[in-house]
Amino acid sequence: MQSFESQFAELPGINTVTVPDIWQQQAVAALREGKDVVVQAPTGSGKTLIFELWSNSGKPRGQAIYTVPTRALANDKLAEWRARGWDVGIATGDLAENLGAPILVATLETQKNRLIAGDGPALLVVDEYQMLSDPDRGLNYELALALAPSHTQFLLLSGSVSNPHHVVQWLTRLGRKAVLVRHELRPVPQEEVHANNLNYHVPSEIKGYWPRLVAKSLAEDLGPILIFAPRRQGAEQLAADLARQLPTPNPLQLSTEQKQIVGEHLAKLLKSRIAYHHSGLSYAARAGVIEPLAKAGQLRVVVATMGLAAGINFSLRSVALAGESYRRDAVEQPLRSDEILQMFGRAGRRGLDECGYVLITANEIRLLDARSCHLSRNGAVDWSALLGLMQTAAENGLDPFTEAVRAQERLFTTKPILLGVEESMKHPQTPCGLKTDAERARHVRRRQREMLNSRGEWETFPPLVEKPVREICVVDHPGPLPQGRENHLPPHPTAETGDGSKISVQFKTVQSLSPLPGG
Repeated sequence: MQSFESQFAELPGINTVTVPDIWQQQAVAALREGKDVVVQAPTGSGKTLIFELWSNSGKPRGQAIYTVPTRALANDKLAEWRARGWDVGIATGDLAENLGAPILVATLETQKNRLIAGDGPALLVVDEYQMLSDPDRGLNYELALALAPSHTQFLLLSGSVSNPHHVVQWLTRLGRKAVLVRHELRPVPQEEVHANNLNYHVPSEIKGYWPRLVAKSLAEDLGPILIFAPRRQGAEQLAADLARQLPTPNPLQLSTEQKQIVGEHLAKLLKSRIAYHHSGLSYAARAGVIEPLAKAGQLRVVVATMGLAAGINFSLRSVALAGESYRRDAVEQPLRSDEILQMFGRAGRRGLDECGYVLITANEIRLLDARSCHLSRNGAVDWSALLGLMQTAAENGLDPFTEAVRAQERLFTTKPILLGVEESMKHPQTPCGLKTDAERARHVRRRQREMLNSRGEWETFPPLVEKPVREICVVDHPGPLPQGRENHLPPHPTAETGDGSKISVQFKTVQSLSPLPGG
């Protein structure tokens, strides 16, 4: 068996030698033993390395699907691993390419139906598995994991879940062999700095909140700084404002190729050692120019969007938040505590900084606000998926209700989830789950009509009685029928429609249908 050091040295595209930490080695060893692995480790600690080591060790074990929350992240992983010479495919909502590759990068929704149908890969990686609690997409994650075939191993990665042991218990209840690999120690310790209280005197020509705050922070040796802004346009505007107002004593010299990749506008900002970073940029601009410059310490400030926080592949000495919410799926969403934890987690560079700094700004978001999320299901039921499951069961000669209930019993909860068919399943031969007509009758509320008579008393309205149309006509007619007219009454014996339903027939109705002579 290869050593971890030799495996890592053989990873294509990696020129530096890094020895995996003990917890990373433990996770890979558990995967080799055929176990599901749930990893809880801080942002920036190297969770992805576990998968890279697994995929590079020994002979291929079958396809591995690496799922990420967004299309932008999928595109990044595709380009990163292809640059190393790996055979990688991609499946997102708008792109499907090389689907049979040994490694497939995908959004989980594109793989859900495949997993439910039992066509699972050798390894399913769920990066950011805290998506289980997402109010919109959590159902997809939950059902895919609950119904995936037993031969598919799981590698679940997150840095912001407070109860990963509950996930392990859930997988164990499903009959899986699952282990938790937990690493709590941050690569770099962190401290808070109230940026507004820094004493550096900012020149009067620098105006605006953020230019003055960044100028103070850089003067106090808190740079480089990573600022998270709510939107793309805001990130670009803030970066441009900083580049325009902050003096640049040592401009950055870009190569011709770098200028062509990033474009004229961003190249001008980079010359001031300031950049913006969002999913609207090409992968070549983000991963080929901005991120390498940031990692090399060549940039003073990077302004990134909050929506791509999970895709940031670098850390800087300090982190600041330029908002309390951001737009997601056309809806303004307040920052969750686990998202704050993820963004603050980028403060402090391993091997470069003794400490990472969280800059407290005007919004007063602090380290105390950065907390792991407690995973729990949102209570909804994925009816479309269950109906599809029931249809498949019926086509295979299985009871669809039984299969639907079994699927619900596998979800991420210890409380029963009722579908409304449980009683019917107990007594399939009788409606409503009741055994006899007498039992059903007890549950039928008696109905009667009453009317207020001329004496001011309520009396029961006479029940409706079926009568021949001739009798109805005679009763309802104000006087005796003229002699000979009874022969002109409708021939039908009862007032009944063609479909069996009863109708109320008055004499005038009969008369209009069959006019009486002389009438």
